[in-house]
Amino acid sequence: MTTRQILRDERGVALPMAMIVLVLLTTLMVAFALLARTEPVIAHNQQRTSQALAHAEAGFERAVWALSQGVIAPGTAGSIADPLPVPTPAPYDGTAFIANGITGGYLVTVTAPDVVNFPNQRRITSTGWTPTNAVADTRTKSHRQIQAIVERLPAFDKDSPCALCVKGDVSVGGNALVDGTAYVSPSCPARKGAVVAGGLSTSGSAEIRGDANGTPNEDGSDYVQNASTDAFNKITFDAGNMKMLRELAKKNGTYFGPGYPNGTPAGSPAYTGSVTFNSSNKVANGIVFVDTVSGNDIPTDITQQNAADFATVDIHGNPFVSGDFTGWLIVNGSLAISGNMQMNGLVYSVNDLTYNGTGTGAIIGLAVSMNVRDVTATSISSYDSTTTGNSRIKFNCDNLRPPPNAGIGYALVPGTYRELSD
Repeated sequence: MTTRQILRDERGVALPMAMIVLVLLTTLMVAFALLARTEPVIAHNQQRTSQALAHAEAGFERAVWALSQGVIAPGTAGSIADPLPVPTPAPYDGTAFIANGITGGYLVTVTAPDVVNFPNQRRITSTGWTPTNAVADTRTKSHRQIQAIVERLPAFDKDSPCALCVKGDVSVGGNALVDGTAYVSPSCPARKGAVVAGGLSTSGSAEIRGDANGTPNEDGSDYVQNASTDAFNKITFDAGNMKMLRELAKKNGTYFGPGYPNGTPAGSPAYTGSVTFNSSNKVANGIVFVDTVSGNDIPTDITQQNAADFATVDIHGNPFVSGDFTGWLIVNGSLAISGNMQMNGLVYSVNDLTYNGTGTGAIIGLAVSMNVRDVTATSISSYDSTTTGNSRIKFNCDNLRPPPNAGIGYALVPGTYRELSD
């Protein structure tokens, strides 16, 4: 047989081909056998990991409930008191394992990350375990840890020290009345008529009442001057609160800011920051938020402020859809109110407040002026010549609870949720 014939001869090819196929099949069988052993382990581990994360989230939700109940219904079993006790009570101090069904449980820790600057924020750290965290239990364990910041709106009915709170100077004149004792009850004790970070002056027949002794305008008992700025921390809307309030006002159709010049989206003309509420432009109840021209918060550092960006709001005439206003009015700038109207709730100005009342109108709730720029501009007076016609501010706890579409409990601060590694 020639060399060429030998090379072309196909006899005996089947055996090596069969051996190759057999090796491949054997390899695949071994691989499948290994997968059959490892897949259940992988699936089991994945299940445990998912369960641990679910337990961590359950711990987080329990802490949110406990914090919220401490504000909504103080004394509720299992709730966390407000302000946060030091040290944090068990089981919210991270030492007590809380079983959650038969698949595991969690450890949860609640802290106050910055009591001075963010008194209404809490940090929740929750670690979920499955099936348990017990060292003596020899079963395979899994754990996942999550952390987030939650925040509530200020509890003005509980934490406000005054009927008129001004972070600057204030003058009260004419026949004005500022009264922290008008609606006293067991659940709503008397407050100072005014607490100011600067000086307070009275003129005319103006009265400030903060006790029941019958003598108004007594420094230290009816009002407090030169108060520490810390006195305003619990009644200050921080950045998280402002963001929350913007969104609530947008849902309510009462947000006035970039893109919402008339309280509704895509309105016209372009928003300039100057808003007038009167008989021709009435505003509804609820959370009303009048924003800066840019839609950004006003910096607390005066050197970083742009006064042209501030909102300027003028309220006069017959400005409310429902006759009297009920809700929260927040102005990211300056606010001027004049005329005979009643406002039941919160009036909050980031800069200054001027209130010139007539007739029988009043603010029944709380007035706050943060004077972020104009520290000497807050003025409360009356242009009415009669003794019953006054600029009146009367503290009322019931009117200060948030409107129905704004919960008073704790809610997640967007962007703070994260899973932690060991």
